[in-house]
Amino acid sequence: MTYIGPWHAESALRLVDSNVDAWDYESRFVPVETSTLHPVVELASRLVPDSGIEDHPFFRVAAGSRKALEFWVTQELFVTGVFAQLLNLTASAVVNVHQRARLNLVIQGEHGGVRKGAARASHPWLLHRLRESMGIPQEAVTVAAPTHTFLRALAGFMDTPVNALGGLGVGNEQMLVPEYGAVKQAFESAAPDADYAEFLHANIDEDTAHSAIMAHIASELITRDPSLADGYLAAARGSVIARKEYYDELYEILA
Repeated sequence: MTYIGPWHAESALRLVDSNVDAWDYESRFVPVETSTLHPVVELASRLVPDSGIEDHPFFRVAAGSRKALEFWVTQELFVTGVFAQLLNLTASAVVNVHQRARLNLVIQGEHGGVRKGAARASHPWLLHRLRESMGIPQEAVTVAAPTHTFLRALAGFMDTPVNALGGLGVGNEQMLVPEYGAVKQAFESAAPDADYAEFLHANIDEDTAHSAIMAHIASELITRDPSLADGYLAAARGSVIARKEYYDELYEILA
C-alpha cells in the first residue's frame, strides 16, 4: 500500500526562492477581497449552464442500470481523491494569506472535520460508504482509461495557479452541481437502496459556494494582472469540454 504521493524537493525550494525574489509585503498580508467578478470570470461561469451536462445520455442509461451506477462510483472514487489533492497543490501557490485561507475553506469542505482520527464527513469517505452500500468490492475499483484521461487533462490546465482555479473551479466544482443532480435522479430510479444521498447532497449543497470562492479569488488575481484572463478562460472552457468528453467515453463503454 502506498500512502505517500509524488514529491519534488525542488518545488519547495522554488517556493521559498520565489517569495524572496518577488517579495512584496502588501500582496502577502493585505486583504484583497472584491465583491464583483471580473467580466472574464463571469463569462467562464456561464460555460457550465451552457454545457447541458445534466442532459448527457450517460445519465439516461444510468437511470435504468444499477451496473452503470456501480461503474460510475468506481470511477468517481479516483476523481474525488485526486481532485482534493490538486486543490491542495493550488493553495500552496497562493501567496496572499487571506486568499489562501478562503481557498482552504474549499479544501476543508472537501475533507470535513476530523473525529477520532477519521474524516468521516469528507467527500471521499462518503463515496467510500456509497461503494460499500452497493456491495462493490474494493478489487473492482480500477481506473478506466477515460478517467485517467480526464484527470490528466484537468491537471494539464494547471500550468498557472489562476488557470488551476479555472479548471478546478469551473470544470469540476461548478460542473458537479448539475451533473450530480442528474446522478441523484439516476440513483432514485435504478438504485434507491444505495447510500447515495449524503455524498451527492454534500457536493450539490457545497460546490456552488466552493466554485464562487474560487471564482472570486481568480477575479481578484486577474483584476491585478489582466494578462491572466485568457489563460483562465481557456482552462475553464477546456475543463468543461474534458468533463463532457469523459461522459462521452463512459457512455460508449456502457453502450
